[in-house]
Amino acid sequence: MAKSWCGWHGSESVPAFVRMVVALIALVAMVFVLTLYLLPEGQFGFSSLVFPVIENPPPGPPLPHVVAIFGRDIAQPPANDAEPVLEKNSSVRNSSSMPEPSSPDSVVNQDEKFLAPLLSANVGAGNQLMEYISAAVIARALNRTLCLPPFFSGPRKHNGLAVRARAAGLMLEDRYNISTLSSFTKVASLEYCLQQCNYTLDSNVLLAPLEHELVVRGWKNFKDQNESWNLDWDYVEWQSTKDINATLGEVGDRCIGIAALFPGLRWRGASLAVSAFLQPSLPIFEAANILHIHGIGKDTPYLAVHWRFEESRCSNHQVGLCFSRCKDGSVVSSGLHPAAKEWLKTSQDECNENGHFRGVGLSKADIIATIKERAAKHSLSTLYLATDGWIRGAESLALLKEVVLSLRRRGLNVVGLWSIPDLPNFADGTYFDPYISMGKDHVINGQQIALVEQEICVRSAVFLGSGPSTWSLAVFRLRLAKRRSQEIMASVPNADSMDLRARDELISETLLKDDHVAGLQCLFSRFMKRTPVNESVETYADEYPDGWLDLDACEGRIGRGGHCQVAKCF
Repeated sequence: MAKSWCGWHGSESVPAFVRMVVALIALVAMVFVLTLYLLPEGQFGFSSLVFPVIENPPPGPPLPHVVAIFGRDIAQPPANDAEPVLEKNSSVRNSSSMPEPSSPDSVVNQDEKFLAPLLSANVGAGNQLMEYISAAVIARALNRTLCLPPFFSGPRKHNGLAVRARAAGLMLEDRYNISTLSSFTKVASLEYCLQQCNYTLDSNVLLAPLEHELVVRGWKNFKDQNESWNLDWDYVEWQSTKDINATLGEVGDRCIGIAALFPGLRWRGASLAVSAFLQPSLPIFEAANILHIHGIGKDTPYLAVHWRFEESRCSNHQVGLCFSRCKDGSVVSSGLHPAAKEWLKTSQDECNENGHFRGVGLSKADIIATIKERAAKHSLSTLYLATDGWIRGAESLALLKEVVLSLRRRGLNVVGLWSIPDLPNFADGTYFDPYISMGKDHVINGQQIALVEQEICVRSAVFLGSGPSTWSLAVFRLRLAKRRSQEIMASVPNADSMDLRARDELISETLLKDDHVAGLQCLFSRFMKRTPVNESVETYADEYPDGWLDLDACEGRIGRGGHCQVAKCF
């Protein structure tokens, strides 16, 4: 009799007890998966780590932390050829510095008030980070403790499915240094908040109407969308922490939730002030050090590029050389306008529907030329090319391979963590392998790799990002916050002898006063126009030395032999 096509080839020769063990393992795995799938929407697993509230300033001896965004120094390479390790003192400068877990039956402090961000389950990690940043500013303004829920893993776009993910993503402490963030506002684990609030949110504040059903994790008692206080986009009037306090300062409820945080607070200082205190967690820092030393070289200056290879918003552009623009030609509604007169003239014509959503189609030749020109301008011969997981399908992979090989033929040492056959990741012709490149003690998952790549881009001498990407926007804000923080401290006499807490506070308050508009993409501009803000136009000098790859490779090459398609409505 013919064997079943799905049978285990050669299974008859396997001992019976081995088959029984394999069958048992398979059964346990199936039960686990089914159990997870059948969990109610409100039930999600998250880290069991419980840490107490971290205040600024903390009582007693100060927690080891990095002041603002300083101290992103790469670790010294090892003296021999052994696996790269951190410097002896780097655990003090870059550790997440988590305090000892608090007791589950800790005493309730009725005077303490909490703010719980209710993250969006239908957006990716970059957008959820923007929600976290907004929540941190609101918590600081209201003198509330910021609760730290886990990220959602986001929509499954990387697999071609735009569906809401059920399982939780990484905890914030897996991503960033919590003690450094505590220099900006008080923070506490979600578990601690749940205990202190008796698993109850006394009220919910919706910054804007929700497009999707609110997914609440951990909290057993909470008001649904129809019972919540809806600000209906009026929060766009906020341009300072005083404005936040004027709106929500009188809310007496001890435990409040904040939802619809995306696309974030409108004034740029809100993003920069928090970004100045976002340091990578220790595992991310260590992994970035290893890859930095192995793939780039400790003292090698380099250009970092984030190219989002696939954008589904642009019709007839299934593989990724299409990017969005606002009606006025800005890239991320930040005021950075292209200088090309051809674009500004064409952009006066109304598009369909909301009249603000436009596309530009880039050419591969323009992208290659732009990268090469930017590297030459800053005398850089090494390029770190970050991809964000949107590469899929034979056409996209072939496109990336062709670009990398072309840049290498032009003399650039191109490094990246892609996974493409016959395309080495490193200059020595080797491929990235987590067990070999990272070492068995530093294996990281896909979400962590994205964070490692962000950290490598933050360290770069020059960065070119993709206009539609919040991943790129996060890198821009981290780098701009670093530059602004350095400028602030350079203006202070004897800054090195200044008290660390006073220095943190000076940086926080100064950055928060930056009232420049900080919108995200064109999609939200119709809501953001409800109130006047500082609409000053940025220049390349404001962004220097960074820039937007899609802007430079399209509008920036008009009149210079460029081939991009300008101002196509979609």
